[in-house]
Amino acid sequence: MSEPKQNSYSKHIFLCSGRFCDPGRQATKLYSRLPKLLGEMGDYDNPERIKRGLSPCLGVCTNGPLLVVYPEGTWYHDVDEPLLERIVNEHLRDGNPVEEAIFHNL
Repeated sequence: MSEPKQNSYSKHIFLCSGRFCDPGRQATKLYSRLPKLLGEMGDYDNPERIKRGLSPCLGVCTNGPLLVVYPEGTWYHDVDEPLLERIVNEHLRDGNPVEEAIFHNL
């Protein structure tokens, strides 16, 4: 059996869909918007791609939906569609984190 292959990527973002963090069940809706928002940044063959994931728990359990950007470990709270667009455009595309929505950095 051969080993799996991982294409290169630059960042990995996760949205928390846990019932305590996201009681309004918005994380799944936000997650489904990411491919369009990311565009070419999310393309599988892009060596600088941004991977995305949906997690049932990120261990904070409040003020969600939460979104974390790795590898830098920037954590955002109360993410809604306008904030998600800002995170993609300002942080992921332009390299300027959305400071007023960050509650933790590694």
